[in-house]
Amino acid sequence: MSPTVAAELSQDADSFKSPPVPTGWTAKLINPDTVQNMFHYSTGLTATLELAEINGSRYVFSSGKDYYLWNTASQEGWRIVNVKSRDELYTQLAKGRGGLELEELPDYGSDLEG
Repeated sequence: MSPTVAAELSQDADSFKSPPVPTGWTAKLINPDTVQNMFHYSTGLTATLELAEINGSRYVFSSGKDYYLWNTASQEGWRIVNVKSRDELYTQLAKGRGGLELEELPDYGSDLEG
């Protein structure tokens, strides 16, 4: 049995001023490379895993200046339209439902169907 790989986000120099990780989410990530590879395979995007839902199947990724929400159970994803920084991400997630403005990602596999 191989050991579990865990990673934690690095903190910014001004992290003491940043909002805390929103309730229900964690930055202590189990096997982040595996989840990032799954996201890439499903969307075609190369992204960094930022947060994982504690008791759920949603993950937040960053790619370039954009943030994405991915649900591993439904295999659906969205670009988060109203977030451009980690602070904004944490603040909007903390608001709960309605905190995020989402744009659905296209079905990446649809071009493979005949």
